Amino acid sequence: MTSRLDELNKKLQTNTSQGLASRNSSSSPSSLRPPVNPSLRPPPSASGANRGLFPPLNSVQRASSASQARKKVHLKPGHSPLDWARINRTEPQYKLRGVAPNTPPPQYVRIDKDELKKHRTRDDCWTCINGKVFNITPYVDFHPGGVDEIMKCAGRDGTALFNKYHSWVNADRMLENCIVGVFTKD
Repeated sequence: MTSRLDELNKKLQTNTSQGLASRNSSSSPSSLRPPVNPSLRPPPSASGANRGLFPPLNSVQRASSASQARKKVHLKPGHSPLDWARINRTEPQYKLRGVAPNTPPPQYVRIDKDELKKHRTRDDCWTCINGKVFNITPYVDFHPGGVDEIMKCAGRDGTALFNKYHSWVNADRMLENCIVGVFTKD
């Protein structure tokens, strides 16, 4: 048994030293680069200048002229995304939902269009995103686009507006403790 192990170890050492010797003999820069995996390359674009830009050149988030330039919004101190994450983690869910503690879980609460319309003021603001109704009143001051932008979807279905500007954001996760109920189109 030990002779077989010794034999394998010698073979391994020989192969390793031969591999290192062949690598060291060809020290051209191309031999030192790792192999390129074509599946990891960025997708080809219509023009080479667009490659790697975020947001893409044709996105609504990219200002195409000075008149369309986005205004910089300065949030109040203590209203950063990290502050919102802390509040979302520490506040009781019923407070962020804006409901009594004994209210049924959101999946059992049905909210129609008329009820949603009643909540469209700065102090009582609900919106529907992807079929779920959220009380965004506590979030309004934390919105990176500012109060005016988020109030555009107050009291109505804001799914289209939400997806237009930041479809990659997970609203369910970001507003998980603010969900009031499920939207019904009746």
